[in-house]
Parts: sequence; structure tokens; C-alpha cells
Amino acid sequence: MRRPSAVCGWVLLLFVVGCGQQRGPTRYDLSGSVTYRGQPVPAGWIFLDPDSSRGNSGPGSVGTIRDGRYETAPGKGTVGGPHVATVNGRDGVPNGEIPGGLPLFAPYSMKIDLPKESSTYDFNGP
Repeated sequence: MRRPSAVCGWVLLLFVVGCGQQRGPTRYDLSGSVTYRGQPVPAGWIFLDPDSSRGNSGPGSVGTIRDGRYETAPGKGTVGGPHVATVNGRDGVPNGEIPGGLPLFAPYSMKIDLPKESSTYDFNGP
């Protein structure tokens, strides 16, 4: 009778230990400022996708813009290296089902190189 309990205990221990390990590539936090026509962008998002045309791969990430600053979610940052960043700036005035408000400008994309460490990168509007 003790054998099934011991096996269950070991399985539970291995499960708990395994859950603490990071899976996938190392990701780095990214933050910075976002301006448009010299003014802070009130709201929006920055989509950061590894640039496969320049040999980079891995998961993409999103930076949320608030009051002219953005940051990726903890543990959900970039993989570093070449990326394509797409900036979506909003006016920050909630408008019905559009929580970030109306667009300030058409989304724009640019190729950037990010270090393989937590860092900052500033975006200055189109």
C-alpha cells in the first residue's frame, strides 16, 4: 500500500520542480518612450516580431503604451536580435469598444536590432 503513495509523492515533486523552470528561449524586458510630432503618445501598442528575413526566430512580444512610455510584460519580452517593430498609437480617449481610443496615425513598421539583455528603445513617430 505504501508504494503507490511514494510514487504519487515523487510525481508531485517532479511536477512542482518542473513548473519553476522557464520553457522556450530567454526573453528580455524592453521599455522606452514613444512620441509623435514631438509629443508623448497617450496609448497604444508596439508589436515586436523577430525578423526571420535576417535570421531571427522565436516568440513575438507586445509593449503596451501608456502616457508616452511602453513596456513589455514581465517574462514576455523580446528574444533580442533583429526585429520588426509595429507601432500603433492611440489618442487615449476611450471610444465605445475601442479602449485605447482612436488612432493618432496609421500603424508603421520599422526594422530594429535589440540586445540580448533587458534594455530600452525609444520610438519617435512616423
